[in-house]
Amino acid sequence: MISCENLVKIYKTGEIEVVALQGLDLTVEDGELMAIIGNSGSGKSTLLNMLGGLDTPSAGKLFVDGKNLLAFNSRQMMEYRRTTVGFVWQNPARNLIPYLTAQQNVELPLSISGADPAKMPPLPGPDGNPIPCRNVRERAGALLSLVGLSHRKKSRLTELSGGEQQRVAIAIALANNPRLLLADEPTGAVDSKTTKELLQLFQQLNRQLGITIVIVTHDRLVSSFVSRAVMIRDGRTSSEFVRRKLSLDNLGRIGGEEETEEPEVEERTVVDRTGRVQLPREYLDALGVTGRETMLTHLEEGRIVLTPIPKEEESPQKDAAEEQ
Repeated sequence: MISCENLVKIYKTGEIEVVALQGLDLTVEDGELMAIIGNSGSGKSTLLNMLGGLDTPSAGKLFVDGKNLLAFNSRQMMEYRRTTVGFVWQNPARNLIPYLTAQQNVELPLSISGADPAKMPPLPGPDGNPIPCRNVRERAGALLSLVGLSHRKKSRLTELSGGEQQRVAIAIALANNPRLLLADEPTGAVDSKTTKELLQLFQQLNRQLGITIVIVTHDRLVSSFVSRAVMIRDGRTSSEFVRRKLSLDNLGRIGGEEETEEPEVEERTVVDRTGRVQLPREYLDALGVTGRETMLTHLEEGRIVLTPIPKEEESPQKDAAEEQ
């Protein structure tokens, strides 16, 4: 679904250049539920904007659903944003119009697009059976039912909780049947209980619709709700958190009443095409590596071993120079 190769993004303000991405590589499979994790300024939101067609790379290659985004003109990019990708923002107000009801908010993108709901793939109902949608109103109602808000169709923004607003926003993002759903910090404005409920909703949508979902966040808790989480540091993919035992029934049930056992998640360091690797900060701290230092590298029984070089004792000449 997504293939990024050596992506570079440089923002220029006058004579100042800020490098947001520094040769990032990333592959996301069709139908995958994954997360991109990183601290503020790591480049994760920049990457999401490029995947959504809201920004363009300064260099590199970017393909989504077989489409070369760097070759698009403005009209093709607009069509891509309308039909291929759906967005969910941290602030639901970016998705919702406050004076419309939840039903009307979901109907709006369907009406603007001119799409025929009868020709769209059917949506699963609460019992798992497909819901027939012959028009915009029925399609919007089915989407709200899918996200668990069939009882709030007539409610306006001020009458909904933060979690309910975000569910409406997800329904809007799914309105035009996108192939890729992008979520930018979708749980950043809700409490921990609502966070788990929303992440479990993403699991459900991924399973029922087969849609590819990419969640961008700074919260590592999300890694327990997805099959793979990619860590970005300094504009490059540095490591991946991958489940060794993946069970959709138990996925994301951490710290709650349904908890059965701790998920088996292993962190894998990413080596890019040029051989660069970013080691976890906690490993470097344990070895006392604080800056740009050289290390001994050798192969040992099929493993690459890095060994810090012991600091040499200060020579008598250096001691004398310091005294002077």
